[in-house]
Amino acid sequence: MLENLNRKKLAQFAKYHLKRRVFDHPASEDSLGVELIGLDLDELYRILGERCPDAEKLATVTYRGKSYPIFRVDTGDIGARKKLFVISGIHGNEQAGVLSIPALLDDVDQQPDLYRGVHVVVITPTNPVGADHQSRYNALGFDINRDFGRFETVEGRAVRDACENFRPDFTISLHEGPQPGAFVFANRSVSEFVGRGVVADMKEAGVELADRDYFGRQLSPPGYAPVSRRLYALSLLWKATLGMVPFGVYADLRGLPEITLETSWSSPNRDARIAAHLEVMRAVVRRLR
Repeated sequence: MLENLNRKKLAQFAKYHLKRRVFDHPASEDSLGVELIGLDLDELYRILGERCPDAEKLATVTYRGKSYPIFRVDTGDIGARKKLFVISGIHGNEQAGVLSIPALLDDVDQQPDLYRGVHVVVITPTNPVGADHQSRYNALGFDINRDFGRFETVEGRAVRDACENFRPDFTISLHEGPQPGAFVFANRSVSEFVGRGVVADMKEAGVELADRDYFGRQLSPPGYAPVSRRLYALSLLWKATLGMVPFGVYADLRGLPEITLETSWSSPNRDARIAAHLEVMRAVVRRLR
């Protein structure tokens, strides 16, 4: 039985970490324990149309006769010297990151002083077909967050081009994972002072922090997962042998600070999951001002 369990874990690890294209369609999966929290893609598009009528359409993906645009949303102190780049919804079944964007727009309106001096660009929904079909994958079955080396996907190219055109000082990728609580991966370009400060702000705001990341690594302090030398070396090996590069490594190779937020996708608490994403954006903005 233990042998079968180990085989299952190895197969799951290979599926999510060693393959760029897992299916040939936006497959949904019930085995991960993802708690969906009511993302309505058409409602998101309606909100963006009303709140951000000048949002740039970066690309459009067509699936089964329906068109799905990917937008660049400019907010905060537009035109300011400091620049923050946020990727929202790269895995379509991780819903809190996409749902946090209307909350971010509200927060900018309600607390303009917090964002003064920081121009924020959000790419959302980065994987609209996946979002509409509750899938981690895009219309062709690719994991977009393994495609920042070969850029075979429309979505990956759209994010790359937007990031290179914007030339940000800092980037955030909004994700969710299977672990209890929230944590942040910080790439090598994120200083320990900034990484720990972001986590401290999250804790002060009441975000439940994870004691371990989803690889099982003990986190000290809770919630803070700087990329280790071993994990970085493994990422370079994946890049060289499999052509797989997540956005955090793509940013790291360019000397660009990147934090990947991972909240718990198993929590049924919609408000808490969304709030954690907003808090990490607030925390980074404070450190850019």
